[in-house]
Amino acid sequence: MNRNVLDTYDIRLLSALQQDDALSLQCLAELVSLSASQCSRRISRLKAKGYIQKQVTLLNPQAVGLDVEAFVTVSLDNHTPDSATHFKEAILKMSPVMECHAITGSDGDYLLKVVAKNQQALSFFLMEELMKVPGVSQIKTALALSAIKSTTALPLSL
Repeated sequence: MNRNVLDTYDIRLLSALQQDDALSLQCLAELVSLSASQCSRRISRLKAKGYIQKQVTLLNPQAVGLDVEAFVTVSLDNHTPDSATHFKEAILKMSPVMECHAITGSDGDYLLKVVAKNQQALSFFLMEELMKVPGVSQIKTALALSAIKSTTALPLSL
């Protein structure tokens, strides 16, 4: 995708949708200075071109009983394509894992963002699920004490 094909209206529209996807077309139109039909066509085009991946509702983790957030560094015992594939397949099935990133420049191979109801549930996940994935040799866990900044909005500048 070439960012240069986004005009000022597209950027305004994407910025508004990132802040509140539940806005009506009429509200969006007023915010970006277009008609509702023009907004609708632009949103459809932005979806078709892959700028909008999906539209979801973001939940409050504490409100649904997920009070613990942790960042887990995972090291694999060997670095073959098969071991990486097996690890990725296992991680995709683990619902406590919110994000998984292959990393470099650190002690580990992957960085996970994990949520759990409490420390006991986190411990169970780490010891009984994650450590039992074939190829996992070491994990290091950091508990999040508080979130200073947490956003899903990408920085789009005009």
